[in-house]
Amino acid sequence: MRKLLAIFAALATFAAPGGRAEAADAHAVTKYIVLDEAATQLRADFNRAKGAVRLLFVVDPTCPGCLRGLDDMNKALLANTHDTRLQTFVVHVPVLTPAPKANDVPPAAELLHNANVHHYWNPSGAFGRALSEGVNLKSEGNPVYAWDVWLVYGPDTTWDGTNPPRPRLLMHQLRALQGNKEFPRLDSKAFAQQVRQLLTKLPETTFAR
Repeated sequence: MRKLLAIFAALATFAAPGGRAEAADAHAVTKYIVLDEAATQLRADFNRAKGAVRLLFVVDPTCPGCLRGLDDMNKALLANTHDTRLQTFVVHVPVLTPAPKANDVPPAAELLHNANVHHYWNPSGAFGRALSEGVNLKSEGNPVYAWDVWLVYGPDTTWDGTNPPRPRLLMHQLRALQGNKEFPRLDSKAFAQQVRQLLTKLPETTFAR
């Protein structure tokens, strides 16, 4: 965890024109897009990547559990998988108190070492509610806000409606969903295994994004 916290201290960000931001450090290349309430850019990017296996991570960029999850997914899958047929979308939402800020996003993003990862900042947190509705994320009949969740989408999925579509797999690190059989707790190795199995079924062509 000290390593994770050190990343926060090492990086700062500035906002760039068009809602895109990047790390101020000349050696850092992590960028993110600020999402509107309808997640318009994310939906467009997701659909443009149709034909690839797509991952969606929703995290609070200052949550220790979320950061550990990102680090685990990096080690189990992303750092060693540079196939362009795998595209990963990470939405950062403010959940904890004090609320995270935009400049918390790049340090968290630095935990994923893969050129095919795309980061987004949703300052209102509306995306967590939309995703919860889209995947019917509930506990004892009550809606559960979607954060600290990890989703896998197959190559044929299209995001047609307002809310994100249901995935092939959703894993989580949420206390409210403990014991839920439909949505298992995050196991980065099992998650990575399922992703690799999907990739073996795709044509051996380069996915251009």
